[in-house]
Formats: sequence, structure tokens, C-alpha cells
Amino acid sequence: MVKARFQYQYGKEFGSRDGGPRHQVEQTAETVVRPISVTYGSETNVESLFIDKRGGETGFWTGETDRQTLSATYSDEAISELLFMIEEEKLAGDVYEAFYDLYGLNIFANIAASEDQHFNALINLAESIGLDVDEFVYEDGGTFINADLQDMYDELIAQGTESVRAALEVGMAIEKKDMVDIADAAEAVEGTALASIYENLLAGSANHLEAFQDALLLA
Repeated sequence: MVKARFQYQYGKEFGSRDGGPRHQVEQTAETVVRPISVTYGSETNVESLFIDKRGGETGFWTGETDRQTLSATYSDEAISELLFMIEEEKLAGDVYEAFYDLYGLNIFANIAASEDQHFNALINLAESIGLDVDEFVYEDGGTFINADLQDMYDELIAQGTESVRAALEVGMAIEKKDMVDIADAAEAVEGTALASIYENLLAGSANHLEAFQDALLLA
């Protein structure tokens, strides 16, 4: 298991790109540093995903998409991974929606909308191969069938409500974990329509990570 730890600090002001403040965070007498920890299920890491990237509209590449097939028989393991990824995309969207409600920052609303598109893409693929995914479609926000994802959601929400900066760090942690999980899932179904969707999701997560990193420069 690979455990990634992300440090964030409290007591700074989150500003807009033009230098004006968007949200004022109460200053503290001294800096507080706390970890955000996410456990990965493989030896993949975010940095390794960019080693062999190839140019394109997104500037991100994970596989030979021209070998994609439109139909495939997926293993039980691939199906299980797909169902997990559906809920993991839901987790990201639910977290960002909660932070938008709390802080009113557009970055959370915009990326939450993108996560909804990721969720829908996986749902559509799952339905196309005959899976019943109604339980995911009709889940309430912030609730998850997978117990580990439920625990992760609860922990990340608690950490992100400490401050704007903490919420942005949570966003980075989520996107880094998503990238690792998506890359591993795509490798297991290489050359299929599902792999193509995963590759699109991976490029989206890379963009989300960059957006959170840029926002933190202003925090």
C-alpha cells in the first residue's frame, strides 16, 4: 500500500487572480500544520503518470486509444473496479458541492460539475453492458455503499471545513488519488471502450489537480 500525505496550513487569505480577496480566513497566532492522508491500493503514483505523456489537446496521454474496441467482455474484477470508480467519482463531486455550499468559491462548483460528467460517463458505460446501477444514481449526497469511501468522505469533509485552504488541499488529495486509481483501472481493461473513458477521466483529473494547485498559490 502506498500512503501519500499532503500538508496544509491554516490562517491565510484566499484571494482572486486579480489580487483581491475572495474569502477571509481568520488569522491565527501561529501556523497549524495537519496532514491529509489518502491510502492508495497500488504502487502507482501521480508523478509516474506523467513520465511518458504525449502531446494532445489535453497534453495528457495514458494509452493507445486508436486500439479501442466498442465491445468487450469484462472480468468480474474489472466490473468491481468500475463500480468502485463510479462511487469514487461521486465522492469527489459530493465533497466539492459541500465545499461550494460552505465557501461559495466557483472552483468547487465548476469541478463538481465536471465530476458529475465523469460519474455519468461511467454510469452510461455500466448500463450499456447490462449492469444495474440505480443504487448509485439514487444515492443521497454524502452517502456511499462502499464503507471505505464513506469513511473517506466523512474524514475529508471534516478536514476541509477547517478553512478554505484546507478544502483546497482536500481537493488536491482527492484528485491525486483519483488519478492513481483511474490509471490502474484503465491498465486492466486496455483497448476497450471503458479504458477510453478512464483515459478521459484521467485527463480531467489532471486538469482539476492543476486548478487546485493554482488556487492554493492565492490562498
